Amino acid sequence: MKIQLLGLSFLLAFSAISQKDSLPSGVYSWSKAKVQQAGNIERRQVLNGSTLDLANLEIHTSTLLPGQMNHPPKASMDAEELIIIKEGSVKATVEDSTKILGPGGLILLVAGDKQSMMNVSDKPVTYYVIVYRSKDGLNAERGKSGGGSFMKDWKEFVTLQTNKGQSRPIFDRPSSMFKRFDVHATALNPGIASHPPHTHRTEEIILMINGTGEMQIGESFHQATPGDVIL
Repeated sequence: MKIQLLGLSFLLAFSAISQKDSLPSGVYSWSKAKVQQAGNIERRQVLNGSTLDLANLEIHTSTLLPGQMNHPPKASMDAEELIIIKEGSVKATVEDSTKILGPGGLILLVAGDKQSMMNVSDKPVTYYVIVYRSKDGLNAERGKSGGGSFMKDWKEFVTLQTNKGQSRPIFDRPSSMFKRFDVHATALNPGIASHPPHTHRTEEIILMINGTGEMQIGESFHQATPGDVIL
């Protein structure tokens, strides 16, 4: 599985949010997702369904008011989670570790580890939650030996200058759901293409952080806007 955080472009060809059994390649719009209230937490579900390698993939955002906690520490025993801060600052706790995470901050939560988050700013905080279950099943020992749960702020990621913009390697390692899980961030300069059209055997998720761009999927081209998810 590969996840890419793009600083300049992400997209949505059409919405298939209601389709629970299969998620086609496309751009899934965050801004068009229905806003739902779960207590005091505002939630937008971007997609929910299955893929070639995932029995279930569910992506949503949650928004916490100042001083609000998402929930008491709890763990998912049969799924992994990748949490990415969209805006604002949270105090995140994973097992016995606590860290302040701002925009772009990221948590990899392997199955079985507890987490909770609190908005420690004076403004609402919004974060992405990517929950997934591999069709290969859970391998908890592989997740632990691969490094376990991971928590890091955006400013801590190493920035590499490229001839197209910037790249930030985040991690590339085994997890409790994947033999290999690669997450990195890319920033493209204006008018620059990331690479020629190509295919992967592995599935790829791209999360648009900011800026606008154009995404080619198959023979079609789609406009990308901030907050969108590309599968």
